[in-house]
Amino acid sequence: MRAARIAAALVLAALLPAGAARAQRRLTLEEAVDLALKADPVVAEARIGKDRSKLQVLRSQLDRVSITVDGSIREQFNKGNIGGPPITISQCATATGTFAGLGDPLCGKLLGGTASQVLYGDQQPEYSQGLSNLSATVNVPLFSGFKVSSNVAQKQRLDEAAGVQIRQARKDTALAVARAYWAVRRLELARDVVTVALGRLRDSEAVAGARFQAGLAPPIDRNRALSRRLQQEATVNDLTGQAREQAAQLAGLLGIDDDVALVDAPEVQPGGPPSLDDLVRQAERTRPELARARLLHAAQEQVVRIARADWFPQLGAYGYFQYGNNQYNPASGARSFGTDTNPFSNASLGLSVGLSLSMNFFNMFTTYTTVGDARFELARLEQEIRLARRTVTIDVRVARERLAHLYAQRAPLLGALDVVRDNVAIIEARYKNGEALVIEVFDAQVDLANVERQLADLSAQIRLGWLELQAALGDTVGQPG
Repeated sequence: MRAARIAAALVLAALLPAGAARAQRRLTLEEAVDLALKADPVVAEARIGKDRSKLQVLRSQLDRVSITVDGSIREQFNKGNIGGPPITISQCATATGTFAGLGDPLCGKLLGGTASQVLYGDQQPEYSQGLSNLSATVNVPLFSGFKVSSNVAQKQRLDEAAGVQIRQARKDTALAVARAYWAVRRLELARDVVTVALGRLRDSEAVAGARFQAGLAPPIDRNRALSRRLQQEATVNDLTGQAREQAAQLAGLLGIDDDVALVDAPEVQPGGPPSLDDLVRQAERTRPELARARLLHAAQEQVVRIARADWFPQLGAYGYFQYGNNQYNPASGARSFGTDTNPFSNASLGLSVGLSLSMNFFNMFTTYTTVGDARFELARLEQEIRLARRTVTIDVRVARERLAHLYAQRAPLLGALDVVRDNVAIIEARYKNGEALVIEVFDAQVDLANVERQLADLSAQIRLGWLELQAALGDTVGQPG
């Protein structure tokens, strides 16, 4: 039975197409960036921070007026003077509240003659209480030293900074994808150039073989042709393997498991980059890092105002409405309560309104040190703005100089390409006429392949250089607009 299963498996394997490759997913840079932005956890984390900052803005706005509604029902049993001396009505009247466990409500019931029993001898005082309360409180800060408005302004600046953080995360992710994308394309373009050169070497090898068979060339010509072709095949295989490794890393960055086939062509824009001053001015307006540093600085200015608010008097208005038998006096902080078992008996309405004015005169320099610390943080954030501005200038300058360098390198190579092509044509014609050595043919073809490979590599680098300059200006590369 086992042998039969093995035989069936071998037959099935024979029927399957040999070396079946995985389906490839064709991707432009725009499609790759779009996939990465959807899968990148850093971008998702930035969006969560933005949603959270919106909630903080709402919370700060609600501090302008505070409204709370609370309700409670409590039923409790009380037994006092456990293990103490006997209590009498006269003792309760003369020593109200002095006995452990004996409260005013019980004495009030005894003295009023409403208690269920009169205490004689060693009888212990006990009673039940039912308490209920429904209250609504309204607090309006009339003047808080600008603390409330500053808190709102601070949260709004932080919310704007969270929005800028999303832009920054998207920009960084898109730039990482663009670099990985064109790392693969550079290897693929070099492989394509070497593949074309390999085809020319095969043609030369065929010519050398025919001349050898005809007795017009020595065996060394055939061997040299074979050696050069095998070397080029090894180079093609090496570039193909490197491209596949980089493509696997790109697929992981995009969050997909498919093999990718990249299709963007390295179009070279005519001319060079714009002037440095124009680029720097544009970057200072649009770079999210610099905008976020400025917003954090503006938020910290509000933190300083919030800390300074404790030096000012605090004026507020309040209203307190309640219903129940457990009334609260907001001015004194005391409660009055009944002694009936039913929590809804003797319930009444209560309304309190008033103004409160308070001011701190000395708190052991707490406000002073808090304000000082906030101002130090503000000074630090000023340096963060300077650092961000310097970073922006350096990024733009480096990206522009890189492009200028690549364009300067490309111009002579275009001239060299025409020269080596002409050399190849001349030497091949001379070799066919027996006027040149086969090694000269191969050297000319290798020179042509090297120039073509350098130009293909430069084209990919120039395309990536423009993308890096675009990112240095604050844009999300590979995205419309």
